[in-house]
This record gives sequence, structure tokens and C-alpha cells, in this order.
Amino acid sequence: MNTETKIHQLLEFTLPASVVGIAAGLIAALLGGFAGQPLGWAVVTGLGLAVPLVAFGIGYSALVGLGKAPAGVFAPAAAYWVVGFPLALMVHAITTEWAVTGTPGLPDQPLQFLAFRALLSMGFAIGFLWMHEQVGRHWWPRIMEHNPYAQRTVEQYVHLAESMEARKQSAARNRKKRKAHV
Repeated sequence: MNTETKIHQLLEFTLPASVVGIAAGLIAALLGGFAGQPLGWAVVTGLGLAVPLVAFGIGYSALVGLGKAPAGVFAPAAAYWVVGFPLALMVHAITTEWAVTGTPGLPDQPLQFLAFRALLSMGFAIGFLWMHEQVGRHWWPRIMEHNPYAQRTVEQYVHLAESMEARKQSAARNRKKRKAHV
């Protein structure tokens, strides 16, 4: 398989991550409009958030597709987004400043800005992972016949589901044994 095909397949695999970033940007634009921003400002605000979140989301999804991060596991997603989320919000803040004042600029106290957003990143990581899986569970099975990244990820989720089912059945058997001994 040539490099161009692999890149195309990896980009196809990352579509759910792009959806997450686009949704976040759309929400930011709608909130900006709802808050009374002029249409142009709201659009720039939305794009200022969507573009970096799409880029970072594709990066995370590519790590999953390449087998560098396990599918559906929170810790790697949290570690990734503790860096990615603050940087995406920094781009958003710079873009919003540019839209409002006509000149891009850093927020006051940029290190504190990044540190606070790093704390908030855990919540975003949970939401990202959930939405990525919700979109992915509909997308990846559709493309897994021709996409090895989707096939690997679907197999990981199947294995995870089988392991969870086995644990559930084992716990049920143990409960029955305890009740029989009581």
C-alpha cells in the first residue's frame, strides 16, 4: 500500500475527531451570536476554536488509529488534551482578540491562562472521548472493510466489550456462590 493511500485512510479514520472540533466551533459561534457579537465576530470566534480543536483532534485520533494510544482509554486522552486543549483555547483567545480589536494579541497573563485551561482540559477530554466514540462507533464499522485503522480500532472495542462481559458474568457467578454459602 502506498503512502498516499495510508494518509487518505488515516484522514478518513479521523473524521469523528473532526466532527468534535467542528461541533465545538459551531457552539462557540452560536454562543457568540447569542451574546450579541456581530455575525463576522461570531464566525471568526467559531473558526478560532474549531480549527485548532479539529487539528488536535485529528492528532489524537491518528495516535489511536496508528496504535500509539489505546482506543477508549481516558488516561492517554487526558494526557493529550492537557496540552492540546489549552493551546487550542489560546488560539481561540488570540483569534477572538483579533476579531474584536483588529489586532491579534495574547491574553493577560498567558501562563496563568494556559494553566487554568489545563485544569479544565480533563472535562474536555471526557467529552471529547465520549463524542469521538459515539461518532466513531457509527463511522468506523462502515469503513473497516477497506480501512485498517478503523478495523484495528473496532477490534479493540470488541475485545474491550468481550472483556467487560466476561467480568460481568464472573461477578454474577461469584455473587451466586456467595449467596449459596450464606
